[in-house]
Amino acid sequence: MKIVILGAGYAGVTAALRLARISSRKADVTLVSRDARFVERIRLHEHAAGRRPKARPIASLLRGSRASFVVGDVAAVDTAARTVTLDDGRSLAWDRLVLALGSRPDMTAPGAEEHALALDGRGAAELVGRLPELARRRGRVVVVGGGLTGVEAAAELAEAWPDLRVTLLTRSAASAGFSRAAREHMVRSLERLGVEVVTNVSVRELERDRVVTTDGSVAFDACVWAVGFVASPLPAGLSLAQSARGQVLVDAFLSSVSDPNVYVAGDLAVHARPPAIAVPMGCKSAGPSGAHVADNLLREIASRPRVAFDYAAPGYCVSLGRSDGVIQLTRADGAFEGAVVRGRVAAWIKEMICKSTIAMLRLERYGLSSYAAFRAGNVAPALEAPRAASPGALGS
Repeated sequence: MKIVILGAGYAGVTAALRLARISSRKADVTLVSRDARFVERIRLHEHAAGRRPKARPIASLLRGSRASFVVGDVAAVDTAARTVTLDDGRSLAWDRLVLALGSRPDMTAPGAEEHALALDGRGAAELVGRLPELARRRGRVVVVGGGLTGVEAAAELAEAWPDLRVTLLTRSAASAGFSRAAREHMVRSLERLGVEVVTNVSVRELERDRVVTTDGSVAFDACVWAVGFVASPLPAGLSLAQSARGQVLVDAFLSSVSDPNVYVAGDLAVHARPPAIAVPMGCKSAGPSGAHVADNLLREIASRPRVAFDYAAPGYCVSLGRSDGVIQLTRADGAFEGAVVRGRVAAWIKEMICKSTIAMLRLERYGLSSYAAFRAGNVAPALEAPRAASPGALGS
């Protein structure tokens, strides 16, 4: 079976390593990425504040596995011919295609694309270049978005550059949805760091040097846009059912409801029939979903029935600079009402969790990884009977 995986984030690399390790040469696995280096998105707020990212070549993560790695942009996918064409003209044949293209910051608000910096690789690099001068003259950085990305970015920037004036704008409370104890600690930490938190305002548009809100305008020298994420665009030639956020609708087994030969892992996937507890975007679900896609492909190769994806996040971790944080555990029903860990201990746990994402990729190479902590009986209803495909009909 020829398996091509598009996207080399947490989901794509996990799937490639597991498939290449277990398939016993019955699968030809190719991982395709536009970047040669692995991007730790969970550390982009740290990089934006000036911490130098570690160089992690994707090829080194795959070293010792039987997975092939190709660097290139995907120009088109032909589902009839089952080929992927790269922008340099190279063509890759596939029997099963795995989409692990991830997500991107939602920059659709008026003026956001032109006047704000997304918390992605390019935006983080630009902030690194601009912040020293802004701090020298006590410039103002406005962070728009009170979710985890916005809270972490505001805290990190304020701690790394205490002379900056950092303002966090949110249309509700900062980190709404967390338990009261967790929210109160976040607010106190932001106040300690000197972050001005402006709640209950909605952004109408961005202009060159100000955010226009429902309650007036806020001037800035730099604006960090952290309002959420949408799915990365699909390559040309792929016509699959998608949600309003651009995510590909998948069945309980993580294959596209439009084409059962296309699997989807990570942020790009959303259940067509939502499970009891929603699967969030982020690396916490990307690794488990990448592993599950690989497991179902291995079941196909072995002519065994596939298994529905079972996932629930045991908790959420938030960094508030380098020495403070919040760990929010969840209840069995997914509600953010479990135990809360705060302060230095939480910061240490968060750092260990961030390091574990890379460790899990390395352990996957040797068959030592486990995602059992993310299984909680959260199984989506099956949209089709489990299939067991004959490997002889799938190619070699």
